[in-house]
Amino acid sequence: MLLVRSPGRVNIIGEHTDYALGYVMPMAIQLSTYMESEPTTEGMTCVYSEAYREEACFGDSLVREGKWVDYVKGVYHAIRVLGLRPVHVKARVHGDLPIGAGLSSSASLEMAVAVTQNELGRLGLSKVELARLGNVAENEFLGIPSGLLDQMAVMLGEEDMAVFADTETLSYELVPVLRDVEFLVFHTGVRRAIAATAYAERVETVKSALKALGARSSKEVREEQLSGLNGLQRKRLGYVVRENARVVAARDALRAGRVDELGRILTEAHWDLARNYEVSTPELDFFVKFTVSHGALGARLTGAGFGGAAIALVARGAGEALGREVAEEYVRRFPHRPAYWVVRPSAGARVVQARQ
Repeated sequence: MLLVRSPGRVNIIGEHTDYALGYVMPMAIQLSTYMESEPTTEGMTCVYSEAYREEACFGDSLVREGKWVDYVKGVYHAIRVLGLRPVHVKARVHGDLPIGAGLSSSASLEMAVAVTQNELGRLGLSKVELARLGNVAENEFLGIPSGLLDQMAVMLGEEDMAVFADTETLSYELVPVLRDVEFLVFHTGVRRAIAATAYAERVETVKSALKALGARSSKEVREEQLSGLNGLQRKRLGYVVRENARVVAARDALRAGRVDELGRILTEAHWDLARNYEVSTPELDFFVKFTVSHGALGARLTGAGFGGAAIALVARGAGEALGREVAEEYVRRFPHRPAYWVVRPSAGARVVQARQ
C-alpha cells in the first residue's frame, strides 16, 4: 500500500500571471488530500472518493465524464503523452482539504495521482515534470486553459517557505516566510466554476495582447508598450505587467523580513485585480476592507476570483480571532455561508508511507 499526501495551495501573490508566463509566489498549506493506492492487474483503475462518497472506475479508454474523476484520468492522459504507461490502481482519496474553496483541491488531487504513478510506475519524473502532468491534464484533457501555478505550489512547497517561480522557464526558488506571521484564508461561500466563460475570456484577451506586441511572456512587456493595444487588452495586460513587478517586490520584502511592505503589496494587488482585471466581487472586497481595517497587514483575493477565497496576512496568533470577527460581520451582510482557516507554508506532495 502506498500513501501519498498532497497539499492544497494558497497563492500569496501573482494572480492571473501564470498563463501569461509571468512570475508567481504561492505556498503549499497544511490542508491536504491523501491517496492510498495499491497496484492491480485487472486492467482497471478504481478510485473511491470520501468527499463525493462514490467510486469511479475506468480502463485504458479515457473518456471525460464531467466529474471529479476526470482529474485522475487527465493525469493518466498526460503520462501517455510522454510515451509512458500509467499503472492501474485501486485507491481511496480522503483528507481535510475543502473542495471548491479556492485552495486548489483539483491540483492537489492531480499531484496525488502524479506522485502515486511516479512511485508505482517508476517513471523517474522530477517535481517540475510532475507539475507539468497536471497542467497537461487540465489544458488537453479537461479543456481548462490554466497555467502551472497550482501544480508548482503543490509539488514544490516546503515548510515555512513560499515558492517564487518563473512560469516560462519553470525555474524557482524557495523564499523563507517569517514565523511571526500567518495567513487567514476566508472562503466567501460564493462558488465559481473555474472553466467559466469569464476566466477563458481573460486568458484569450491577455494572450491576444501578447501576440499583438510580439511577446511570448508578460515579463518582456513594459507599461509604456501598452499604448498600441485596444482598451480591454491594455487594461488586462497592464494589470499582469504590474502584478509581475509586485511578485518580485513581494519576494524581496519576504527575503528582507519586511512584512509590513508585503502586506501593502498584497492590498495594492487586490484593488488592481478588482478595477482592471474585474475578477473581484462585493464579498471579496468586503473581506479586504474589513480585515485591513481590523489589524491585518494586507489582504487580497486569492485564486481566479469570481467568488472563492481571499487571504489576509496577520501577526502569528491573530488569525483565528480575526477570522471569527470577519465571519460574524459577513453573515450579517451577505446570504452566504463562509468558512475560514489559518494556514502556514507546508511541505509539498510526497510519499508518506510505502509498504509491500
